[in-house]
Amino acid sequence: MLLPAVIGVVIIVARPNVATSLTRLRGTWLIAIAAVLQFVHVEGWWPEQVPGAVERRVYAVLVIAVALTFSWLNRSLWTRGTGRWALSLIPLGTMSNAIPIAVLGAMPYSLPGARIAGYTDAALATDAPGYVRLGAVSPLWTPIADVIPVPVLMKVLSLGDLFLLTGLVLLIVACCLSKPEDEPDAATPSGGAIQPSV
Repeated sequence: MLLPAVIGVVIIVARPNVATSLTRLRGTWLIAIAAVLQFVHVEGWWPEQVPGAVERRVYAVLVIAVALTFSWLNRSLWTRGTGRWALSLIPLGTMSNAIPIAVLGAMPYSLPGARIAGYTDAALATDAPGYVRLGAVSPLWTPIADVIPVPVLMKVLSLGDLFLLTGLVLLIVACCLSKPEDEPDAATPSGGAIQPSV
C-alpha cells in the first residue's frame, strides 16, 4: 500500500490539478475500508480465538470484494483506453495476490528471491507470519507468488503487485484525462444544440 501512496503524492505535487481530478472517482470510501482492513490485518487486531490462517483468508476475500466493487462503481472510466486498462489491472492484481492467500492461508514466496532482496539466512530461518515458502506448496503457485526481488526496498513482489501498481497509476492518468460528467462540450453552445448560421 505504501508504494502506490508515495507515487500518488509525487504525481499530485508535480501536477496539482490531479487532486481535483481524483475527486471524480466514485466509491472512494472503499479505499478507506481497504486501508483499515490492511491496518487491522498487519497489526493483528483480530480476536485471538480466530486462527491466523482463517484471518488471512477472510481478509483476502474482503479485499477482492472491495476491488471489484470499486472498479464497478467507476465503470464510466471504461470508455477510455487508459481507464479500461486501470479497471482491468486493479481487480486482476488484487485477485492474483488474494487468491493464494484465500486458498493456502498464506502468500507463497521465493526463498532465493528473498535473499536477493537483502534478507539474511538468519532472518529467513523461519517464515514471517502470512508467508509460506514456494518449496512447501505446489509449483503451480509460482507465477503469482512473490518472486520478484527489489533489493532497494528489501521487498519481494509478485506479478499481482505489478498489475495493481500499474493499474493505480493508470487510474490517476485516466482521471486526469476524463472530463467531468457535467462539463459541456466546447464544440457546442451551452444549449446543447448547434445553432444554424444566418
